[in-house]
Amino acid sequence: MCDIQTAVCTDGCEPKRTGHYCSKYNIASDGRVSQTPSGSQPSSLANDGNTKSCSKTKGTTVTFQVDLQKESIVTGVHIIFGESTTREGNHTLYASNTSTSWKSGTILYKETSLPSEIKLYAVFRYMTYESPVEGLLPELEVCEIGIVGCPPSHYGLLCNKWCPENCNGPCDLDTGKCIFSCLNGWHGDTCEQACEAGTYGKDCLATCSPHCLYPQCHGVTGECLVGCNDGWQGFNCSQRCPTGQFGRNCSMLCDGCVSRMCDPNNGLCDITTACNPGYINGQYCNTPCIDGFYGINCHQVCSQLCLHKPCDRRTGECNGGCVHGIQGFNCTEVSSIKENVDSPVITQVGLFAGGCLFGAVIATVVCCIIIKKRQKRTKQGKENTTMETQRNELQHYDDVKMDNVSTYQEITTEQYDQINTAYINH
Repeated sequence: MCDIQTAVCTDGCEPKRTGHYCSKYNIASDGRVSQTPSGSQPSSLANDGNTKSCSKTKGTTVTFQVDLQKESIVTGVHIIFGESTTREGNHTLYASNTSTSWKSGTILYKETSLPSEIKLYAVFRYMTYESPVEGLLPELEVCEIGIVGCPPSHYGLLCNKWCPENCNGPCDLDTGKCIFSCLNGWHGDTCEQACEAGTYGKDCLATCSPHCLYPQCHGVTGECLVGCNDGWQGFNCSQRCPTGQFGRNCSMLCDGCVSRMCDPNNGLCDITTACNPGYINGQYCNTPCIDGFYGINCHQVCSQLCLHKPCDRRTGECNGGCVHGIQGFNCTEVSSIKENVDSPVITQVGLFAGGCLFGAVIATVVCCIIIKKRQKRTKQGKENTTMETQRNELQHYDDVKMDNVSTYQEITTEQYDQINTAYINH
């Protein structure tokens, strides 16, 4: 509905339209409105587009506020007040970016008459109307409020064009240029250009850390994307390696160096003539003792009585304690505490001693058997020898005897007559 002579819209505008002819974009349509005190009619009636429905409130201090949700460019304000609104005194309109401290913001209007149309150019989120305070109970009736502008993401006469996505805030309502600069990491009139290698931040004016492993850092934060050079750490590689660390992103430790002091870049010990216990002396002190050795330059040998092997390569301490009956941090002292329970060591010693004794007994028995067998063999040999000798002697005797007998017989029989005859003749 409009006036047939002036074309002024008499009953209000469609949503998101405002002005006498409903030809301007109304960003108050998507905003939140509130009034203090709450009043007899809800505040939401003030931005529904209908000029025939009005919000109403009354009190010693009366305010009406519109929250645009985001900071926006505003070029004008249209307000239609109801007949019951108190008209005496100063009527003040504030623009601010906080909902509670509007008086510290910008004064858009302050007059003794009610504002109906205000032309301006400002950027804000909250618009607050404060009624006169001279009266005892000032009354406020707002039938419609329109705030001319565009949402922060749009521009154009009907706010139907998108602002560049990298704008830092709303763009110019006519040209779409990013008038409040760009988001970090971008630059240009419409913020379409990313920061060049080595730069970042607001308008790409900041310089990436020289200690980034790769020259290009994160365009927004300056973070080194692929890590730091040797000897540096931190998200932007601005921190030197702390004492005892070195290398890429300070990920390596120089534990072997005396006092853990080494070059943060390559790990070269500040003192190259000696190392901490547990390491073999060298320029980097990065060669630990092999298992079973410990101490300065790994010259000392771990105790064999440690319950678990190996011992601590720095101190020689037995990790997990000592075997039963031994004490001391490096298991070199005999324990003074006697226990009734058998320990693995006692058992092992007993088994070892028993085994040795048993072996000795077995060896003795074997030796005795061998000796007896040898004696028996020797005796039998002697007996055999004696019998053989006797047998030989007996045989010899018989032979001699037979010889003697044979000879004797031969003389007496054959020669006897001759011998006797000779004797007689003789």
